[in-house]
Amino acid sequence: MKPQISIIIVNYNSGELLYNCLTSIKEKLSANYETVVVDNNSTDNSIALCGTFEGDSRFRFIRSTENLGFAKGCNLGADRSKGEILHFLNPDTQLQEGADEDYRKVILNPDNVYVTPLINRDGSVENGKMAIPMLRDIFWWNISRGRARFWCKGASVIVSRENFGKVGKWCEDYFMYGEDTDLFYSFWKQNIKIEMLEVPVFHYGGGCSTNTWSNMERELIVQRSFRRFFRRHSNMFHYVAVKVYYIVHNLIKHPSKVPFDIKAWWKSCR
Repeated sequence: MKPQISIIIVNYNSGELLYNCLTSIKEKLSANYETVVVDNNSTDNSIALCGTFEGDSRFRFIRSTENLGFAKGCNLGADRSKGEILHFLNPDTQLQEGADEDYRKVILNPDNVYVTPLINRDGSVENGKMAIPMLRDIFWWNISRGRARFWCKGASVIVSRENFGKVGKWCEDYFMYGEDTDLFYSFWKQNIKIEMLEVPVFHYGGGCSTNTWSNMERELIVQRSFRRFFRRHSNMFHYVAVKVYYIVHNLIKHPSKVPFDIKAWWKSCR
């Protein structure tokens, strides 16, 4: 039977987090699903730990011979999957009781894009809405959030295959960070409604990137991705204006972060 839902996970050195994620899927779901794991040439034992899943037809593993990055990995998984509903899920997450109910809601109304709230390690629940980094949306975010376009972390995003195709899939110009902002902005441009689901997923946070890069290396990737977003969707004047806004905002709200941010911005421009 063809699966209705394809859960797509991109893995890179996620260790036992991937095993825990797959275990939660197997234990919590009774829906008609498949899970496609794209491994980005991991050098740890994360895939070996998941050997027991390879005998289950609901779980498939695609082994890349190179690190494709998040966006390319997601697109590869989507291309190789069979379901009409695509659930892009981070390996550092775990599904919770009630996920089946959310899937039923998505299947009944596949025209929207759905995002699941995230339970952080400290137990707090994160709805994850953030303003699209355009001056128009930043303005409305501070005045009337209902009028601002927003994006959410890409840790758990559910979209129909049709709508995923409408926006051109994940933009592969991004290796890591920024691709979720770009994807949600593309949904808005296509007038696709974004809806939050009820049942959260547990989000360990950080995944492999915490152990792979230093804070500065990670911030450089973020800064370059931010600039790439404006090259794709606007212009450099708009980029500089928004960047200056964030620096001023942090000077007021989080002054200790500003020197690091400016240093990373300067290094990313060189």
